[in-house]
Amino acid sequence: MINLATLIDDAKCYELIRHCRWPEGACCTACSSTAVIRHGHDETQRHRQRYRCKDCGARFDDLTGTILAGHHQPLRVWVLCLYFMGL
Repeated sequence: MINLATLIDDAKCYELIRHCRWPEGACCTACSSTAVIRHGHDETQRHRQRYRCKDCGARFDDLTGTILAGHHQPLRVWVLCLYFMGL
């Protein structure tokens, strides 16, 4: 069950995205390898985790390859919209 109050917090929104996207841990968006390491955070969105794949060297973050990537609205705005739409 998702609590509406937790969706207003950026850190919890990114945690929710990570959990839904990678329930068993992050995997590379390029080669699907699970051999990834955390590689810092985004400069403008400090809760957005960056990763680097040990196998292919690809760099990606929590939103790479999703419909939310490249948008300028904060993640909490998109998550709240999805919540209110019942998704």
